[in-house]
Amino acid sequence: MKKNNIHNLSSKLFAKIFNAKEDNLPLLAKQAIKKANFKYQIVEGKEYNEAILKIIKTLDSKNLKIAGPHRLADWENGWKENLAEFRRSRYNLSQLIPKFVKKGEYIRFQSDFIKPENDSFENDFVTVMRYYLFTKYYKKANTLYEFGAGTGLNLVAASEIFPKMKLIGLDWAESTADIINVLREKLNINISAKRFNLFKPDEEYHLDKDSGVLTIGTLEQLGKNFEPFINYLLKNKPMICINVETLYEIYDQENLLDYLAMKYSEQRNYLRGFLSYLKKLEAKKKIKIIDIRRTFGSFYHDGYTYLVWKPL
Repeated sequence: MKKNNIHNLSSKLFAKIFNAKEDNLPLLAKQAIKKANFKYQIVEGKEYNEAILKIIKTLDSKNLKIAGPHRLADWENGWKENLAEFRRSRYNLSQLIPKFVKKGEYIRFQSDFIKPENDSFENDFVTVMRYYLFTKYYKKANTLYEFGAGTGLNLVAASEIFPKMKLIGLDWAESTADIINVLREKLNINISAKRFNLFKPDEEYHLDKDSGVLTIGTLEQLGKNFEPFINYLLKNKPMICINVETLYEIYDQENLLDYLAMKYSEQRNYLRGFLSYLKKLEAKKKIKIIDIRRTFGSFYHDGYTYLVWKPL
């Protein structure tokens, strides 16, 4: 890669990614952009070919873990590991970054592979995106429910923007509740946890009025089995829903990186049909889709496309 091939994500470029005006980016987002190193190079030539070959070999290996309800123990153990490291570090929030956020790998961005200067590029990008999305869409919500809350980091970010908002982390793993209980105690934030299975939503559990719903990298585990959860949301009528997920339907089959991402999603049984289903609901005037925005992705797929919608 050539040294003159250096780019940098500025506030202006982030605004363009979000289809927003730079002046409308929240202060916390601007501060996060200024603080982080968003310099990168576009991967070309031999390095690009080697990356493509790595993906193809991974797909051919047939060793990819398949998403689904059988993976509960994996998530339970993963969040336990994060919690143990969080405690050992004397409650350093960086220890709550999920282990699947890999350092040093190429990033998918605008139909290219890029190589960031900084290993924390993925996490820093998500930090900026959270501040933008939460500030824009949750400002009128009284309660925020994150389904698939994991280590609770997304709700901690929400507490920075809305200190008084009621925050509830829902996850099928008991270790998530353990983490959230520690966060409530150590950070003194208005957060609580509930065990919740997205494959079999608890119909007796009702969402508060004027609530917001969030998922980040959660729905991919549902594969094609997302209708029970969507129907649960339609019954509970939250004010706004944000899903930051890998959306199968946004890929372009004529683009090599996209095509390989589609094959990766298929082999892992990731979310498929979700966007098409929501568009059908919109045609029936059951929901309104407010925004669909492709941002960036990790090595194998674009897991950070966001979809904003609300039940009618």
